[in-house]
Amino acid sequence: MKESNLSEGVSVVIPSIRPNHYLSRLLKSIEEQKALPNDFLEVIIVINGKEAFDVNSVEKEIEKLSIKHSVRVLYNSIGSVSKARNLGIEASSREFITFCDDDDWLGSKYIAELYKIANHNSIACAPMINVSTDGESFNKNMNTFLDESREDKLEAYSRVITISACKLLPTKIVKKVFFDESLLSGEDVVYFSDYMSRFEPELIHVKDDNSYYYRYISENSVSRQPISFDFNVDQRLDVIQRLVQSNSKHINWYQKIVNGQLSFVNKYYVSHPESENRIKGAFNKRGLGRLMKFHNNTFSLNLRGK
Repeated sequence: MKESNLSEGVSVVIPSIRPNHYLSRLLKSIEEQKALPNDFLEVIIVINGKEAFDVNSVEKEIEKLSIKHSVRVLYNSIGSVSKARNLGIEASSREFITFCDDDDWLGSKYIAELYKIANHNSIACAPMINVSTDGESFNKNMNTFLDESREDKLEAYSRVITISACKLLPTKIVKKVFFDESLLSGEDVVYFSDYMSRFEPELIHVKDDNSYYYRYISENSVSRQPISFDFNVDQRLDVIQRLVQSNSKHINWYQKIVNGQLSFVNKYYVSHPESENRIKGAFNKRGLGRLMKFHNNTFSLNLRGK
């Protein structure tokens, strides 16, 4: 499966803003991956931002690993997960790449099962389990792609395709797309929308019970941000602006992604009905006013009006 100047195997890219015991859990789950040849993995940890942390503790955790010779640590002085991922992409030297958040962890055959089915024009997805701070597991219908009877593949994969987790990607293609470093959130939505539009990869998945990606959902997770104009309106419209600028024949799929972003805008409006004109101004500021409609106290945007 080797292609171009990339070595056989998988690069694991981990942005980490404040390394702690969660990173140790992830590294342990990578070390315990089953059914892989020796020297198959390359682990790239990108320390992200200027916040104080104990470098020695990270190095000590790495030293404990049987795969320590395969782990590299890079440093990104800018507190940007997009910048961190881009640095990881640039440093990756294996033919496939997977992204992991530092507080998540992997099932014991996550990489082996994904690699078994991956090709150089695919996005190979693994089922995901969300885990709350109290250890409760839930999936929020993330794994609809496991239903083989669904005919619309884009629709079936829609819950996982625009997040960085739970997938194996061909590095040669990943290096042709970069995360937008100007976005404060939603960078993965824009990245994978662009990826899908430009390369139209085959969407495939694994089913093995040991191939799950475990995503830790804490109070600080993006999906649990407190309601604010900055996050719910400005940051969401920044993402929508990038999506509108993209050219894709998958207009219905793009519309669904835009609608998902708009749900945050409307959530803010419900809490702050006096902000109607301010929200409209935010649309206009980004050149989205001509596509925006406000009807029945709901903001919408029609991509077919582009």
